[in-house]
Amino acid sequence: MYYLSIITVAYNNKDGLIRTRDSILPLPDNCEWIIIDAASTDGTKEEILEKLPIQDNIKWTSEPDKGIFDGMNKGIDIAKGQYLNFMNSGDYYNRSAFLKIIESEPHDADMIMYDCITIDKNDNRGYARQFPSNIDEIKDWACVQHQSALINKKVFELLGKYSLKYKYLSDYEHSVRAYLDKQIFFSLNKSVKLSYFSLDGVSTNAQTLTTVMTEYKNIQKKYFGTFSKKLYLLHLIKLVIGFLPQNELIVKFVKKIFLRKR
Repeated sequence: MYYLSIITVAYNNKDGLIRTRDSILPLPDNCEWIIIDAASTDGTKEEILEKLPIQDNIKWTSEPDKGIFDGMNKGIDIAKGQYLNFMNSGDYYNRSAFLKIIESEPHDADMIMYDCITIDKNDNRGYARQFPSNIDEIKDWACVQHQSALINKKVFELLGKYSLKYKYLSDYEHSVRAYLDKQIFFSLNKSVKLSYFSLDGVSTNAQTLTTVMTEYKNIQKKYFGTFSKKLYLLHLIKLVIGFLPQNELIVKFVKKIFLRKR
């Protein structure tokens, strides 16, 4: 058994996968890397997957699937690690932090959460609050960033895999169920920034905002009985910022008031 299974889901994001790959390789002996490609047509298979080192702890598939979480579930099915981390194409490790964690093999909780560094599509540091002051913040927002979380495989044995009911927030729904299960323990490690997390991902850009907000509302009402007004306001602000004219003073003022640079 490996200490960590790194699961990467990819689809037509060759450049993003290269960035992810370069933060993972060379792969430590106590880790395995599983790449689940959804039959990309941009050369991902031929130019990246088929050229990966041939070794027992690197596995990949390239076949159609039903979306991001179906791909992540496929990775869970074949993972042999005690802990799982989902580093999808485009996101990548803070390599020095990654190596220190892998060397120490922490076992202090079932869901070990680290901080992340947010970046925009131009690799600039993003403006977003990405780490909770305590795990109870999960009632308001998706504070468990799967790029920076080590999840014990027993969590999936207890709760099952990711639901395919949600297109963008199945990981949030799964984390909420873990939070409500008294058998599952969390640890928060704000001092360590494990990953770089792209704010241009499918669940964080303006084009998907309406669907994301609907999924947030459905999940929070189902498990907590109410929808977070704080979250609604924050997403509304993000949407407005995205369409503001490039007046630096206005953008800087709004960001300073409502968002914190990470």
